[in-house]
Amino acid sequence: MNWKRIRDKAVSRLYPEAEEVEELHNTYSEISAYIESEFGYQTFFAGSAGRGTSVKGDRDIDVFVKFPEDTSREKLEKEGLGIGKETFDNFEGSYHVEYAEHPYTKGKINDFEVEIVPCIDTSPGDINTAVDRSPHHAKWVEKHLDDKQKQDVVLLKSFLKSAGLYGSSLKVRGFSGYLCELLIEEYGSLKELTENSCDWGEQKIIDPENHHGDELPKVLEQKFSNDSLIVIDPVDPERNVASVLNSENYAKFIHRCWKFEENPGLNFFEKEEKQLDKFALEQEIEKRSDFLILEFEVIDEPDDIIYPQMRKVMRRLSSELIKNDFRVFEKGFHVGQKIRIFFELESQLPKIEYQKGPKVYHGAKHLDEFTSKYENTFVQEERLVAKIDREFTTAKSLIQEFFSPDVSGLKQQGIPGNVAQKIVDFRMTEPMIEDEEWLKFLAEKLNL
Repeated sequence: MNWKRIRDKAVSRLYPEAEEVEELHNTYSEISAYIESEFGYQTFFAGSAGRGTSVKGDRDIDVFVKFPEDTSREKLEKEGLGIGKETFDNFEGSYHVEYAEHPYTKGKINDFEVEIVPCIDTSPGDINTAVDRSPHHAKWVEKHLDDKQKQDVVLLKSFLKSAGLYGSSLKVRGFSGYLCELLIEEYGSLKELTENSCDWGEQKIIDPENHHGDELPKVLEQKFSNDSLIVIDPVDPERNVASVLNSENYAKFIHRCWKFEENPGLNFFEKEEKQLDKFALEQEIEKRSDFLILEFEVIDEPDDIIYPQMRKVMRRLSSELIKNDFRVFEKGFHVGQKIRIFFELESQLPKIEYQKGPKVYHGAKHLDEFTSKYENTFVQEERLVAKIDREFTTAKSLIQEFFSPDVSGLKQQGIPGNVAQKIVDFRMTEPMIEDEEWLKFLAEKLNL
């Protein structure tokens, strides 16, 4: 199937019909009219629905309430929440308070997912928060993307969603909607993007408004040194829109574009629902090294807090295992009914280990210091070596010792407080347990 036919079919499946778009805009207009008449503030239709780049079936309406530039933070938060709550009550909707850079209301009105967010109506040069930046993003997109490109943005979002690469949360660490819009504007179309991205290097820099010419300033080079994809925000020259994207997801995107170019098809825009094959998973586990799995109760925090904390815990444990000579082949964590961290590793080590010392011709002082610490020393090649009893011969005993302190002790060892409160009561478990979501996660991590 050629690209034009694929694109036409994908657009018909994924891009919202005119009636759906009209319903979104009508509902926004009703909410906006109420806020303006009751409170005297103008609003802005933010988010992908407001920019015409929402996927068919998305029923999200982001209403930004614009406060004057001299509004205090306290007034913005207090009045913003009050406007949100009264608006939801007026439309007989349900709501709750969410927290980003400041609190806002989120809930349902007429089967639409609605967010009512206060922001400061300011110029691009005086932006203080991501919320204040959003209206300027929308204006830039409206100015630079035509209708066909907006369709391609929707296709790109679906292309990414089907591979688990869409979303700028700290759980996903993928591509945001705004980043999709900038990439389509930069390359002109989805097809041009997939063709060109196959040749991206370890780091790719895109500057849509050419804020920095051919080279980034040294200060930004350092600031973005760990970012694989750098896309300079058209309305904020010192911001990388792709900063949340991690290097693995960057590589997965390039690989997916290459696969698409090799054999394009509609399947790249559809999420494949893999069936769990428990027997195949059991067989895979038997072929591999030992599995060490820690399980503890879930943490009552948003994903953007839990996931960075769990990555930190996993890195800390991995470092401790490697420091004690355990070879780690695979690792991961899953947040579901419980939180589970797993390591595939060599879990048993010899009782004896060899401690390397100085080279023999580094002088008597160094040789004296080493032999005073160890009894059984000898020369191996050019170096003094000691034979000692290994402290931990199993990974399980190491982990149990590491987690033996109380909450305060765990925090001192680098475990975040929220996690420490739960992990003090951790338990070891087997891979094959009755939790389908966990087993699906494990199968994906083991590339089944």
